[in-house]
Amino acid sequence: MDNENWLKYGAIALGAVGFIVIVGLALSDGDGEIEGRSWVARGMTIDGASMPTIEPAAPVANFVDGTVSGVAGCNNYSGSYSIDGDSITIGPLASTLMSCGDQEGVVEQETAYLGLLQSAETFSVDGDTMTLSKGGESIVEFVLIEAQQLED
Repeated sequence: MDNENWLKYGAIALGAVGFIVIVGLALSDGDGEIEGRSWVARGMTIDGASMPTIEPAAPVANFVDGTVSGVAGCNNYSGSYSIDGDSITIGPLASTLMSCGDQEGVVEQETAYLGLLQSAETFSVDGDTMTLSKGGESIVEFVLIEAQQLED
């Protein structure tokens, strides 16, 4: 094959590989990414004891441009976060101080959740699940909120 054909077929092959990479990235589920996503807490671990979240007051976390915000149960919160590899630093956090009504355990859940967020040292994402950990132990487990759920 002459140089002109090598160049032509090489360019076609390179273009095909580039196309496959772009399509693969577009279709990936974003494992490892928390930025630009919203998560609902499904469980917390406090002093080694697992605690499911209270429905419909399950805490929500939105991670956008270095700011984490959401609803801790009935009060809104926000603060900064930073990531370095799988390490995460969250806080300080500020929250509103609305009355949470009579639903049993919501105030305690909020206090625990906000404290756990600020104590997180690492995070991991596996599919639609994100786990915050401290000292190698899971402290908060989240599930990704699908875009269509946000629109409802």
